[in-house]
Amino acid sequence: MSEFDYDKLLDRARKNIPQEISGDARWKLPEPEVLIEGQQTIIRNFSDITDMMDRDANHVYHFLQNELGTSGSREEHRVLLKGRIPPKRIKEKLGNYVRTYILCDQCNAPDTRFLKEDRTTLLKCQACGATRPVKM
Repeated sequence: MSEFDYDKLLDRARKNIPQEISGDARWKLPEPEVLIEGQQTIIRNFSDITDMMDRDANHVYHFLQNELGTSGSREEHRVLLKGRIPPKRIKEKLGNYVRTYILCDQCNAPDTRFLKEDRTTLLKCQACGATRPVKM
């Protein structure tokens, strides 16, 4: 019938798709750049992280403070936290934030927004339409 084999054409098309589009994780959080100076921990690329999350930097900052049990201050692009906090622990807490306030429970897409209904805050997925309540 046709001189083209469907499977061969499909394989050829898959090879031509760029890796950043075809990869499993199209959304990846930047690695936190953590610096420990004396009794203070600095997250140097905090603004890059919150920009990628598309969330309010104050919300992420207060979440980190509560989860790490420390105080600190926020400057323009970085966060200063009191105490010597291991980078692994900061990365773990940022991962918790992503799972709680960004990723959709149904389709795992990062395309979510906060919605306020009465006194309840919901996380609404722009990809599949699922909603779930979140604690602010």
